[in-house]
Amino acid sequence: MFGFFKNKYDNPALLEEIRQTEEKWFVFLDKLETRLDELCTAAVPELIAVFDQDTDPYKRAHGRMLTGLIGQINQMRQKAITAKEERIIPFMYASKSVLPDLISGAGREYHDRLYRFQMACFDRHHQFEDKINEGITALRSAEGNRGLEATYQQQIAEFERIKDKFLCKQCGGKMSIPKMYFIATYIQCPFCQTQNTYTPSTEMQLLFHQARPLAEQRTAHLLRAYETQHPKNPVLYQQYLRAMFDEWNKITPDMVAENERFYLRLLKDHSINHY
Repeated sequence: MFGFFKNKYDNPALLEEIRQTEEKWFVFLDKLETRLDELCTAAVPELIAVFDQDTDPYKRAHGRMLTGLIGQINQMRQKAITAKEERIIPFMYASKSVLPDLISGAGREYHDRLYRFQMACFDRHHQFEDKINEGITALRSAEGNRGLEATYQQQIAEFERIKDKFLCKQCGGKMSIPKMYFIATYIQCPFCQTQNTYTPSTEMQLLFHQARPLAEQRTAHLLRAYETQHPKNPVLYQQYLRAMFDEWNKITPDMVAENERFYLRLLKDHSINHY
């Protein structure tokens, strides 16, 4: 893929070797990005179609397709990482090893060019990583997150329609469901104090399991802001995590205490891994 470094070079040949290696690295990443763009362009409409046609409430066929596509993207990511580790970084170290053999003037010129080579190659890899993240985000945005939001809003509207239409099974008194529930819940009759069982619809119960994906979809822009920074800013991730859990808590307010414990655990794990 890339030419190996040769030890016995005069300075012009060394500079040319740097130029060619940098050019090959850029072409290599350009080709990977072209494949990435082609994959995402073709996959997004297919993902949307599979999501819409999948009658499984958990959308498992869609999930398997999405997982496979993200796996292909991560293979591209790994190819770039492997090429960088096997070609670019060793080339830099091999190049630096000949600096003491060069006269001071030529050595300085070569040193400066090698530094620019390093920065250009690393910056180009960061740009590729940004493209990778954008591609994964595009695929995930086609996994029905918009459908999740629409389903959630439909269930809110349905709840508002039916919440005041229940009658007590004991006295027949008119009852009102005070809030959205995702599991079967006892509701006390205000007239005879009988405990009535309210069982939400299947669609409403499914929303309980879809609450986190919906919260992640609502805050995806904050996660992208964190992932596209180099180096990563941990404050941005903390802002995303807090916002995501706030949305999650709005969707399932009965789970706030448990969610907050989960939030603190994730925050601690991220702090340990980052530092």
